[in-house]
Parts: sequence; structure tokens; C-alpha cells
Amino acid sequence: MAAQNKITHGQLSCLVFSYLSGFSTLFLSEAALLKQDVWMSYLIGMTLAIGMLWLLCYVQWKHPLLTMVEISDKLFGHWVSRLVLMIYLIYMLEMQAAACRALSTFYTTVVIPNMPSNQMILLIILCTTYATYLGLTTIVRAVQITLPFFLVGILIICFFLLRDVETNPFLPQFQHSFSEVMYGSLLSLYFPFGKLVVFGFLLARVKNMKKIFSSSIFGLILAALYLLVSAYLTLGTIGIHLAGTATFPFFSSIQMVKFGEYLERIEITIIGIWTIFTLFEIVVLQYVFTILLRHVFRIKNMKPFILPIGLLFFISAQKSFLRLSDLTFYNLNIAPFSTMLPIAIIPIMLSIMTLLRKEKT
Repeated sequence: MAAQNKITHGQLSCLVFSYLSGFSTLFLSEAALLKQDVWMSYLIGMTLAIGMLWLLCYVQWKHPLLTMVEISDKLFGHWVSRLVLMIYLIYMLEMQAAACRALSTFYTTVVIPNMPSNQMILLIILCTTYATYLGLTTIVRAVQITLPFFLVGILIICFFLLRDVETNPFLPQFQHSFSEVMYGSLLSLYFPFGKLVVFGFLLARVKNMKKIFSSSIFGLILAALYLLVSAYLTLGTIGIHLAGTATFPFFSSIQMVKFGEYLERIEITIIGIWTIFTLFEIVVLQYVFTILLRHVFRIKNMKPFILPIGLLFFISAQKSFLRLSDLTFYNLNIAPFSTMLPIAIIPIMLSIMTLLRKEKT
């Protein structure tokens, strides 16, 4: 893995969109909770994520010659910085385990029921480990090749789903309490928008440092729009009640799409695109995990450790969330609060330390 891989700001936008859009529409937990008021949770969650992103960009702008791990060392000191980076390592292990388990559960439930989930997870990790070995630029080029197919496919699906929406599913509005909306916003901040914090460790690898914020925001807004449209079409096609009880509500709505009387099962195409984008998410997590692990343990040559890291990811995913109910409980009751430390508190601390150091100088 080349330590100095550089990407353009346009490639950053593509990578952010694919990373956030992976399986963000698979469960639609906020839609099941808030129904027609789900747009408010998406709006608040996206706004909070934009604030978090600006803090990370601010820190990077003030230290243009350093990477985020080096900035952490400079601001916190060596040992505290190690603790901070270990928090992010644990966070990424949790996120990849949830992503692997969600994708494997979807496949073993809907696509290939007879396949053991552990074999599915192994295939996922083998793909992501090889992609991590190839490096950041190869990952980004793969995203750029795949992204047009995703956009065309999802636009066609949305067009045909829109014909079945007879009334605006977001009406009547403001049917839920303030506490419910804020809890839904916390859910959307944790997943998917808060995952953007991982890109703080890639900002130094963007060629044009001045455009890191605008490029990331563009990808974030597109991902939020995709999520909002998916919720709108799901609630409008299968109804509020079924959307709240279905295991994979957006997939259930996509199954309704057919072209004419003969071409059906178009959702197979979307399954393929979903799979690739979820793989991109895990690849980014595994790649950044490698960067942080290299810095924490001062490893000069990281290539021999890429396969053991893949093995660690496999064991973590295999032993986590053995039942779908475990993953659901984690997503709804634990993760929205436990991930506040890496998503919000540490970026705030970094920005405050940067501001104080600036004032002292």
C-alpha cells in the first residue's frame, strides 16, 4: 500500500457518495420509527454531519503538511493520541462487522438462503483485503467505473416506482414529538452520515486541499438525497405500516418493479450494485484501519500485515451480531450513543486544540 496515494477532489466526492450509500437503504430504521416525518431526521442528521466534517477540514487546513494521525500526535501528545486512534480502530471494527453481517444476512435471507453466512463473510473479506492491498487510487478508480451503472440503475428503478406513488407519503407532517425526531436524527447521524468521520484520515491525500470540504459535502448531499428518495418511494409504494414491519423495506418496494409483462426481477441488478457499494464501504474502513494501525505501532512496511488485518476483520464479523435481532438492537439502542465519541466529541476536541494553539502562537 503506497503511503502517498493522492486522489482528486472529484474522486473524493465519488468515494464519499459510494461509501455512505452502501447499504444505507437496506433497513431504513428512521423511516420505520418516524414514518412521514423521517425527512426531518435526515435533514438534522445531515446538518450535524456537515458540522463534524467542517471541524475535521478546519483542523486539516491549519496543518496542511500533516496527516490527521500526525495532527493527533501534535495536538494530544504521543500517548493520548494512541488512545484516540485506538478508539477509531475499535469504531471501524464495529462498523465493518455491522456491514458484513448486514450484507451476509441479506444474501442468506433473500438471495441464497442455503449458503452459510460465515462463507459469505469470508468472500466479502477476501475481496476487501485484496482491494486494500491494491491501494487507494485503485479503489477510487473502481468506484468511478461502478458509479455510473449505479446511478442509471437507481434512476430507472425510482422512475418506475414513482408511478405507483399515488399520494405524498410525507403528509401529514409533524406527527411525532420532539424527542422522537431527535432520536431519529441521532440514528441518521450514526448511520449513515456519521460514518464520514473516517474520511478525516484521508483528507491529506487529496491533491487540492482547498476543495476537500466542498467535495465531501457534494458526496454527502447526494447520499442524503438518495436516502430521502428511497424512504419516500418505500413509504409511498408499500405503505407506512408495511415499511415499519418489513425486514428490508426498500428491497420489498423494488420487487414491485417490472418492465411490461415479461421482464421482471429487475431487483437482481440493484442487488449487484448494492453489494459492490457495500464492499466499497468495507474497503474504505479496512484501508483507513491499516493506516491507523501502521501509525499506532510504528510499522514501516504494512503489506505483510494486510492479510492478518483481513483475518481480524473476518473474526470480528463472524463473532458479532449472530442474529439479525442483535444487529437491530445494536443499531437502535447502543451505536447511536457509543459512536458519539469518535463521530462528534473527538472532532470537537481536535478543533478546539487547534484553535487554542493558533491563539497561543
